[in-house]
Amino acid sequence: MSRLSGETQSAKTLVGGRYKIINQLGAGGFGRTFLAQDIHLPNQPRCVVKLLLPQTEQTATLQMARRLFDREARFLYQLGNHDQIPRLLAHFEEDQQFYLVQELIEGQPLNRELVKGHPCSQERVIALLIDILQVLAFVHQQQIIHRDIKPSNLIRRQRDDKIVLIDFGAVKQVSSQKINPETGETNLTVSIGTQGYMPHEQLAGRPRFSSDIYAVGMVGIQALTGVHPKNLKENPTTSEIDWQHYAKQVSPELAHILDIMVRYDFRDRYRTAAEALEVLASLPRQQLLSLAEEEIPTQEITGESQSGMELPIPDIRKLANTTVPSSMMTRSQSRTTPQLHTPQHSRGSATNRTTLSIPQRLVKFGLITISITILGVGLVLLKTFLSAQATGENTEYITEYKTDYSTEAKVTAEQLLDEADQLRKSRQYQEALKIYDQAIAKKADFAEAYWGRCYSLNKLQQPEMAVVACNDALHFKPNYPEAVWSLGQALDQQQRSVEALRLYNQALTLKPDLTEAWLSQGITLQKLGRSVEAITALEKAIALQRDLADAWMTKGEAQMTLGRFNQAITSLNKALQIQSNHPNALKLRQQARKKLER
Repeated sequence: MSRLSGETQSAKTLVGGRYKIINQLGAGGFGRTFLAQDIHLPNQPRCVVKLLLPQTEQTATLQMARRLFDREARFLYQLGNHDQIPRLLAHFEEDQQFYLVQELIEGQPLNRELVKGHPCSQERVIALLIDILQVLAFVHQQQIIHRDIKPSNLIRRQRDDKIVLIDFGAVKQVSSQKINPETGETNLTVSIGTQGYMPHEQLAGRPRFSSDIYAVGMVGIQALTGVHPKNLKENPTTSEIDWQHYAKQVSPELAHILDIMVRYDFRDRYRTAAEALEVLASLPRQQLLSLAEEEIPTQEITGESQSGMELPIPDIRKLANTTVPSSMMTRSQSRTTPQLHTPQHSRGSATNRTTLSIPQRLVKFGLITISITILGVGLVLLKTFLSAQATGENTEYITEYKTDYSTEAKVTAEQLLDEADQLRKSRQYQEALKIYDQAIAKKADFAEAYWGRCYSLNKLQQPEMAVVACNDALHFKPNYPEAVWSLGQALDQQQRSVEALRLYNQALTLKPDLTEAWLSQGITLQKLGRSVEAITALEKAIALQRDLADAWMTKGEAQMTLGRFNQAITSLNKALQIQSNHPNALKLRQQARKKLER
């Protein structure tokens, strides 16, 4: 039993050989969170230790959890580069349990600030949404979906009032994975999130970037109405959330933006945080100006912070007035709505420009800077804290950014797809992803572009995001053999070999001459120890395309498993003729020759 598996924890408990547990901060279905001290560092700084508990002790489940844990830890290290995401200090396994050590954020969870029956002003809600979306835009840029955005996972940091985003849902996969002992399969539809903030596609285990947008929208609606999302009803005809009758003070423009953020159909929402952020910045000038000028009193609500301290809730930050260019409408535009941005699937005219103007009188409050790039649109709103009063400076800050859409407007989605495909075929996968995104922005139901994203993400070893992209492709083109095959590859990378094999079979039923599916099927069959079947599949791949080094190599490996060493050497020689430096083929041929010498 782990040293942290009991209900009550001793203050003397030490984990990882250096982290002294002070007290438990919280517990849930996925694990527990503790306040701790790092006794190996000077002054023994405090930190947060998260214990993730796999749901079973099956060997296969633990192995999968271990792989997921290492992968998600890498993501957290990467995300910790952002100032509004806690830094990951360490991760380790102890007694078959998994630990994350993260930076301690001194502050107050947002759920302490959102009081039932006490709506926030529209200006405060706009500031809150911009603050959350600012950091979420960075997360989405890293091709990561948070999956559990809710007030308790948003910390108002004490030192600067910024919102800090914590408790990424993807990490909870470590605790949620289960393997069926009869089939050897994992659950493909594990839903991670919180009721009220989680849209239906996420509940079905298929989250998208726009699933996070839904959650942020629900947080905004909760702040604006003083009503918890689980108490809001759906319209029985449209399935959309009925909330505006709780917020009589809301402007039509902000109501429209929030409506789009929480659309039932994910295709009708803003696709990413950066897109939603750009739209918020386009609110009528007077609304943002009133936000910058409003003096907001500090609420006298206190509660336990992440560190267990009693802290007052700070003011919402002030925001400078901003105008940005028009975005394009989705199909939701057909409804009667104010003239505002909606999800970006096409571009505006060449004369559009982005202008950020910050009056001198706002300098004393600090300027808000957010850096976003959306398909070549530069919207820069940066948060820097300037203190003109302290220095006695009298400076006017006016910045103008111009964007020319004339060239982009002439390029079709199909032309962008061709460009992205060429980049993909030349193995420039990161560059290809950017162009695929541009194609999708012009044509939202472009299944081939979604598949190109899926393929590229697989090659970049980002299987979780590849699954999302392939599911999108199959949503718009259900019997798409290449997308079915690529979805199998994404599952194979997640060690879901049995499920992947089923998808390869499905792809081959749809397209019997899909060489890549025969190759993937053969490799997976060999991995599962089914060498005779693997050879059959690999021979079909080779018959379709003879210069597949991996097919010859895996065939040789399967022949070695069956004790056919001479045949194996022949196959491995073929692999090396095609790719002379193939490391696995060289190693296997050497092993086969040694077997024959005995």
